[in-house]
Amino acid sequence: MSSSPVFFYPPDYRAIDPSVRRELIRLHAEDGMPLTGVLYEPPSGDPTTAVLVMHPRGDFSRHYMVPHLAMAGYAVFGCTTRHLHNDADALHERLLVDVAAAMRWLRARGYTKIVMLGNSGGGSLFAFYLAEAMKAPTERLKKAPSGDDVPLADYEMPMPDAFVLLAAHPGEGRFLLERLDPSVLDENDPSTVNPRLNMYDPRNGYVPMHRGPSKYPADFLAEFRAAQHDRCERIDRRCLEWCEEARYWRGKIKEVASGAPMSTDEKLMAQRRGLQRRYILIYRTLADPRYLDPSIDASSRPLGSVFAHGGRDTVAANYGDGLARTMSARGWLSTWSGLQSNARLDRTLPSVDLPVLIVFPDSDTEIYPQEQQAFFDAVASTDKQFVTVPWVDHYFHAYGERGVALGDGRERMSRETVIPWLRERFPV
Repeated sequence: MSSSPVFFYPPDYRAIDPSVRRELIRLHAEDGMPLTGVLYEPPSGDPTTAVLVMHPRGDFSRHYMVPHLAMAGYAVFGCTTRHLHNDADALHERLLVDVAAAMRWLRARGYTKIVMLGNSGGGSLFAFYLAEAMKAPTERLKKAPSGDDVPLADYEMPMPDAFVLLAAHPGEGRFLLERLDPSVLDENDPSTVNPRLNMYDPRNGYVPMHRGPSKYPADFLAEFRAAQHDRCERIDRRCLEWCEEARYWRGKIKEVASGAPMSTDEKLMAQRRGLQRRYILIYRTLADPRYLDPSIDASSRPLGSVFAHGGRDTVAANYGDGLARTMSARGWLSTWSGLQSNARLDRTLPSVDLPVLIVFPDSDTEIYPQEQQAFFDAVASTDKQFVTVPWVDHYFHAYGERGVALGDGRERMSRETVIPWLRERFPV
C-alpha cells in the first residue's frame, strides 16, 4: 500500500544513531534493469545475517525498522524495484527479478544468512518470490496474466533463510478487491451510484463517522461482496481484451518484419496498434464496510482508514484519489486485480517452508485478525510463530489510551518480538 510520508521517512529513521554504517548500493537485475538501495550495518563488527526489505513501489531504503535492526547487530538492505513510486505498468512477475538481484547481491557481499522482512505490500511480493524460487526452473511462471512473457526459468532466484511478515496484507490485488466500490454503475462516470450497493447510504446502515459506527446487515454485506467480485471481473475482461488485441497486432508487426505481403496502410495500422499500450482509469477503490462497521472482523481498530488522512470520513478517500487510479491493462491484471494477480498470500504461503514470523498490529484499519490467522495456518513450515501486537496501527504507532500507555509501538515490537525471534535463529 502507499501511504503518508511518515511511513517511508519516519522519526525512527531520522533519529538513527550516526554510528550506524551506511552505503549507497547500485546494482542491476539480470535483465539489465538498474536498481538502487541502501545498506546499513551495525556500528562495529562484521554481521553475518542481513535483513532484506523491499516493496513493489515504495522506497523501503529508509524503513522504520532499520535503526532497531542495525543497533541489534544485523545488516539491513533496503532495495528499490524498477517501479519505484509508479506501478502503473507493473508486472509483479518481473518484480521478482528485482528481488532476485537483491538476494544475489547480498550473497555476493558475503552474508551467510538472509531474512526477508515483508512489510505491508512487501509481504505478498516476497511470498510470491518464495513460491516461484522454490520451484524447479522449468516449472516457474512463463507468462504474466496479460500473456506477456516472464521467463523466470532464465533467472537465478536465490533462497533466503527465513521470512518475517510484518503488517502484511493479502496482496495488492486481493486488498483492492475488498475495497472496490461495487455501486459504480458506469466506469466512465465516477459519480454514478447504485443505491442498493452504496455503503454510504443510510438505508444500508451507513452512519457518518463523526456520529459513530455504521451497522451493515448481513444480506447487504453478502450482496456487496459478490458485486465487488463482479466489478473486478468486468474490469478484468476489458483489460484481457485489450491485451489480446495488442498481442494480435504485435503478431502483424512480426509478419511485416518477415517480409509478408501487406499494403502500406496495413503495415502502418499494424505498427500503430501493435505499439499501443492501453490504460484504464479505475475510480472509487476505497469502499470497505469494515472501515465503518467495527463489528465486521472485529479488532481494536478505530473507525476509518489510513488512506483517509486527517480523520476524514472514508467517503472522501473513496471519491478522492483512491488506489490504482491509472493502470495499464497488463499492470492491472498482474498487480491490482484480485482475481488475476499471482501475488496473493492465499496462493503462495502454502509453498513457504522456512522459519516464518507473522506480526499483526491489532489496531490496524487495513488488515484483520481472521485473515492473519489464515495466513499463519497456510504456511507450510513447522517453524512458524504468530504474534499480535496490541494497540498499534498499520505503522506500529501507538493507538488509543492503552496504546499510549504501552509506549513506542515500533520500539516495543522490535525489542519484544522481531529481534528475539531473529536472535534465536541467527545469533549475533
